[in-house]
Amino acid sequence: MSSSPSLLPLLLAPLPLLLACPQQDSEPAAPSIEEQAIAKGCPTMSTVAGDYLLVMGNTPDHKNRFRIMEDGDGTYTMWYVDGGFARRVMDGVKREQDIQFTEVPDARKKAAYEQGAEPLKRVYVEPRIEKCALRVNRLNVENKGGKEVETGSPLMVEFVRFPKTQEVAWQPCDGHVFLYDAAQSWPKAKAQLDDGGYPKVDHALGEAIPVAAWTDAAADGADSCTFDMDLFFDDLPVQEGGKAVPAGAVQDGMRQWLVPAWKAPYSGNHHFELHRYKTCGGTRELIGVSCLEAVLN
Repeated sequence: MSSSPSLLPLLLAPLPLLLACPQQDSEPAAPSIEEQAIAKGCPTMSTVAGDYLLVMGNTPDHKNRFRIMEDGDGTYTMWYVDGGFARRVMDGVKREQDIQFTEVPDARKKAAYEQGAEPLKRVYVEPRIEKCALRVNRLNVENKGGKEVETGSPLMVEFVRFPKTQEVAWQPCDGHVFLYDAAQSWPKAKAQLDDGGYPKVDHALGEAIPVAAWTDAAADGADSCTFDMDLFFDDLPVQEGGKAVPAGAVQDGMRQWLVPAWKAPYSGNHHFELHRYKTCGGTRELIGVSCLEAVLN
């Protein structure tokens, strides 16, 4: 019987050739569509936080805008302005393709909603990477017999990143502003609150309107701190040179945040806004935002 040749030399023969071949580096993977969008600053589901405004055609509208803040664990907060001066706080929940935001009502509106007398706002936000924009649906949500029902137009609109060069007010209001006599006297301001729970809104036009907020001085901060404010009129900054305006004196425990001569010569609805700050140890900190939407005639 003839013996079969050994397979071992055949198996070993190619080994030197394999060892001699240089190792080729694999080419880096091309960036994904989402990675390209993020590099361009476009919103995606993972980078949706930021400031946005409505654009219809080529026309931006800063009175329709919102700020999205990521809270973590797939939840978000939105400060929402829908054509006026009111800023609604909304809670958002991340879903598979979009984020659903629903208005967080105050006690009065919550009661009205539960009675079916007043709707809440709802906003759906979906990134459109190819347009570097958000596709947005703005609806109402009503309580009908204990059941939530969405109503409104199905029209989708586009919001784009807010330009960094345009300063505009975002913070929801948490305090009142008073005009004329009530701006100069806390007893008169308090009388308006005692009478209707809200400052008087109907006022005359003026080249030099007294405007003020009143706050509990003890709650504002220590006497060693300094207090000043930034001013906004119809959502836009008004003080010259961006200089903060010092707060007024404390009267009977109430701090008067007074602007003695605010120019407002145009008739219609206007929004007066004081951003109140304290500076303690060199750090300037926002205390709150006082506002009034007044009707000037």
